[in-house]
Amino acid sequence: MVGGYAGKIGFVDLTKGEIRTETLDETVARAYIGGHGLGVRILFEHQKKGIDPLGPDSMIGFTTGPLTGTRTPSGGRYMVVCKSPLTGGWGDANSGGYFGSELKSAGWDAVFVTGISPAPRYLMVTDDRIELKDASHLWGRDTVETETAIQAAAGDKKIRVASIGPASEKLSLISGIVNDRGRIAARSGVGAVMGSKKLKAVAVRGTGRAAVADKKTLDRLRKNFVEEMKQMEGFVQVLRQQGTCGLTGALVASGATPIKNWQLTGADAFPGLGKITDADAIITHQSRKFACANCPVACGGIFNVTDGKYPVGETHKPEYETIGAFGTMCMCNDFETIIKLNEMCNRSGLDTISAGTALAFAMECFENDVLSVSDMDGICLTWGNGEAMVAMVEKMIAREGFGDILADGVRRAAEKIGSAARRYAMHVGGQEPGLHNALFLPSRGTGFVCDPTPGRHTAAPMARIDGGPGAYGPYPELAIGKFDRYTYTGKGPLSATASSYLQAGASAGLCLMPLMFFGNLPLVEFFNAVTGWDFTISEMLSAGARIQALRQCFNLREGIRTPDVKLPDRMLGRPPQDRGPVAGVSIDVDSLADEYRQAMGWDPQSGRPEDETLEQLGLTGLIKLHG
Repeated sequence: MVGGYAGKIGFVDLTKGEIRTETLDETVARAYIGGHGLGVRILFEHQKKGIDPLGPDSMIGFTTGPLTGTRTPSGGRYMVVCKSPLTGGWGDANSGGYFGSELKSAGWDAVFVTGISPAPRYLMVTDDRIELKDASHLWGRDTVETETAIQAAAGDKKIRVASIGPASEKLSLISGIVNDRGRIAARSGVGAVMGSKKLKAVAVRGTGRAAVADKKTLDRLRKNFVEEMKQMEGFVQVLRQQGTCGLTGALVASGATPIKNWQLTGADAFPGLGKITDADAIITHQSRKFACANCPVACGGIFNVTDGKYPVGETHKPEYETIGAFGTMCMCNDFETIIKLNEMCNRSGLDTISAGTALAFAMECFENDVLSVSDMDGICLTWGNGEAMVAMVEKMIAREGFGDILADGVRRAAEKIGSAARRYAMHVGGQEPGLHNALFLPSRGTGFVCDPTPGRHTAAPMARIDGGPGAYGPYPELAIGKFDRYTYTGKGPLSATASSYLQAGASAGLCLMPLMFFGNLPLVEFFNAVTGWDFTISEMLSAGARIQALRQCFNLREGIRTPDVKLPDRMLGRPPQDRGPVAGVSIDVDSLADEYRQAMGWDPQSGRPEDETLEQLGLTGLIKLHG
């Protein structure tokens, strides 16, 4: 196999206890890159439509990209793919840390799992084989305990572990898969799929190295990129010095951060808000920085909290999304509470975006007499009540009482509570959206409703179009001109290009931040140096468009109707907010979405890729055979 690829895919049937290996077809690798691109290609062919995502016929895959495990800057990501039990359509989640690089070092591009084990198991993946191990003694333990126990049993602290915690074991549809004690593939309900299979963990130990076709060129490209990065100002330096929590203050002030369950915006929305937006104060808790594999940015951090009301000890620094979810969305200005909730979610496997949104939903229901204290098991879930938030998340993890209702996200919670609650359930296609307000950048809404994993802030690169001139990458096709923020025509072609570029880069194994926001990462050159191929930017964009089209076809095959995936009226400014940075703003996401789909070669109304598009992307035969 060429550089960047191990050339080997594992398939595990937990019901039968069978494990087999297949060789990765180079034509498939060129067409779908890797990561969730390879994942959607495998699932579309091997998994029948209409299956229960929590049943034995469902498939979950752990995939890497060709740049994962190489010295490409931020080339350390792995992806989890499945049919989402949360949305009913395509599901994927992405995580950093060191698990992905270790999987590549062990000589595997991906591992796919089907069936349901009769008893808890974990996979031990090494250079030459995959083994099923008993995990009965690990069932019920949190992710940190599980990782530590697996490493201790093997006497090897370099084993990398992706595991589920109690929330995933209890099939919370807003749960994910955790590696490196706090990096999490959080979205799409992937943790519930793993839990349904009684698969406690995937442990990996490799002794090899990712193959690189042209190491000299790769090293030169990396050196140039790192030197340029050091000279950049603004956003890049905030990430390097403070991490994503350093963005919170500016995002709140601009109106980009939702407050009080998407009702408010701005720095004056509630007293004490500054306590959770002051990044300099936040990082005083930091004992050391944390960098994912091969990343020169090191935006992560490790806290060591040994005093106060929640002495959680060593824990990962809360990211912006977590501060938004538990802080601004719930109007909580106590950072100690946010640290505690972040640690609870990392250990149990809950997605912080969805968990915080669920709390905010319940708070608003309580405020408007849709829920009573007795409905919520005696917990007075008022805005900003940190103790009540901790108590309710404990119930969500354990699926006890009202926590059982919130554990599957706000759409299902509203269905169980009744019609009066639905107006407070902030979701897009069943998934709680990332904490980025389309009222501030309307093209954010394009990604929220058009991506096959709805509500995903990391799948919405077109939001940058509304932020002023710039570039996604060092190619003419990726230059961003000057667009009026609240104009709803003319943005479709660049939105489609940005979407395709993101799909290709993410599937290659890169982190979103340098790929989409630095503007100087030469993806094509890195890709060719690693693989030995001669891709052009045009071929890279075609591969991204192919991945996006097949993800969309997966949704259509599962009966997802494009008109049903929309932003709640509140997120569209209907009615508009009466104060704050986006006061008086209402937006037209429908026009933006129609233009995007048309530029992608999809029918604007149904979202179905046109026959000509499928033919151009080489998908016609696959769709006819398996669609």
